Amino acid sequence: MSATATYNPGTNILDVASNGLPSPVTYGSFPNLNNPNTVTEQDFDHDFTYRGGTFGIERTFDSNAFTQEGYAINITLSSADNTLLGDETTGMIRPGDNLLFKFSDGRHQKFVYNGTTFTSSNGYCWRSTDTNLQLVTNTSQYVSGTYTYYDQRNGRTETPLGAVGITANGVVVFNPSAGLGGNPPAGFNWNAHYEYSPVDFGDDSCGGHPEQTGQYHYHDTHFITCWNNNSIMSTYNDYYGLSQYNGDTLRHPDGHSKILGYSFDGFPVYGPYGYTEPFGVLTSIKTMRSSYQLKATEVAGRPAYGNSLANPAAGSFIQDWEYNEGLGDLDYHNGRFCFTPEYPAGTYAYFLSVTEQGDPGYPYMIGVTTREVIDQPANNGAQAPAAPPSGGDGEAPPATLNIASQPQNSTVNSGQTATFTLSVNIVPEDGPKTYQWYRSTDGGFAYSTLNGATSSTYQFTALSYMTGYKFKCVVAGPTGATPAQNSPLESDVATLTVTGTGGSTNNTFDNTNLTLDATTSRFDQT
Repeated sequence: MSATATYNPGTNILDVASNGLPSPVTYGSFPNLNNPNTVTEQDFDHDFTYRGGTFGIERTFDSNAFTQEGYAINITLSSADNTLLGDETTGMIRPGDNLLFKFSDGRHQKFVYNGTTFTSSNGYCWRSTDTNLQLVTNTSQYVSGTYTYYDQRNGRTETPLGAVGITANGVVVFNPSAGLGGNPPAGFNWNAHYEYSPVDFGDDSCGGHPEQTGQYHYHDTHFITCWNNNSIMSTYNDYYGLSQYNGDTLRHPDGHSKILGYSFDGFPVYGPYGYTEPFGVLTSIKTMRSSYQLKATEVAGRPAYGNSLANPAAGSFIQDWEYNEGLGDLDYHNGRFCFTPEYPAGTYAYFLSVTEQGDPGYPYMIGVTTREVIDQPANNGAQAPAAPPSGGDGEAPPATLNIASQPQNSTVNSGQTATFTLSVNIVPEDGPKTYQWYRSTDGGFAYSTLNGATSSTYQFTALSYMTGYKFKCVVAGPTGATPAQNSPLESDVATLTVTGTGGSTNNTFDNTNLTLDATTSRFDQT
């Protein structure tokens, strides 16, 4: 077995199990000069919310009616709707956000929100008055009807380090950053697989390498070449074996890329080829281009551009890159709303990005934030380290984590601060601990990491749509010493109840377009 996936249509949970090895694809030699780690089997098993065939979180204004007069589509806003259109401080829709509108006349179009600044550009929208949202198109007509839209409010979570997705052969995907690996200057992170970087992390020709646990993972798009070598993936299963495009088994007969894996926020990850028009299945095929570019000037505090470790080439750091709306085909997350062969009614999807020369194009697979919250596996899904010794004659007794007080259920009014806290000690001798809070929005089926929630207390502003959200904390310790025998330790689950209607939105998933109608989908040869 390399990888299997089981889908539960009742809960929208996709469970993926794998041995973590890239079979049937080969990989490089490890350890090597720049990577001291050995590839080992990981027995990976992780479940997460499946969102293929959807666009993410659906939102509604008080009125879902629109009227188009000429090139402008007008939507009437209520006073309550104005709370959804905010700025950096509100956490709601803000300038630069992409909004997908599905109109009752069959149109699908993405609009970039321009705030209160006038725009006459196709594909942009702005709040012309307190009671009117105006969307600009390139087609003049007179029509009215209804719409549904999807926003980026849940797309602000920074893509975490470590495993953020998994490919069809069971190898996990990491983001482009090497974290603090390679000892970068303060405030910077090495681009783990940048061709011109002076730091070599010992990756192989497939763009992968193992970490300290022995977990092999991909950082960039080089694995496509390895998968295509001798059409090796065509022997893996029928999905890759029964159809091809000019001998490329990773593409459909019309040239569109096949699904190569899934992000842990539930959306599919395609290869680099898609339809020229996102919602035009009869349009030509083109290579998907990232909308990221190198910054024109050096970031403050960065060593000068050069070609040495003291003066790394531009692009060597994650901080050297910036997003430029409309530069390429893909959005801030390195994906887009579109039709695909698997989802003819539409989906949000990530695409592998490559340059005009066919080389990996930053950010390679998933951008600096994800479309929805990543449900990251604990310890990246890597095999757990061996248990520490249990203690015996002449030895100190093993340390144990103890939760003295568990997080409690909380009921607050909408717009007020919700607080969850716990108290943990280590016996027989206390020591430093680490905390990580997690949140479930689906009744406890799947939990996502709350970035920055790394203390014993987690506080946030509660909104009405959050009622029923569940929270838990994972504690590890003591840090800097032999871990407690039960480290990491998971707290009880606490549930949030929000009263009142302030900030209320509807959170629904449109699951009518799901194409996985079987209870089990397999990636292996069986």
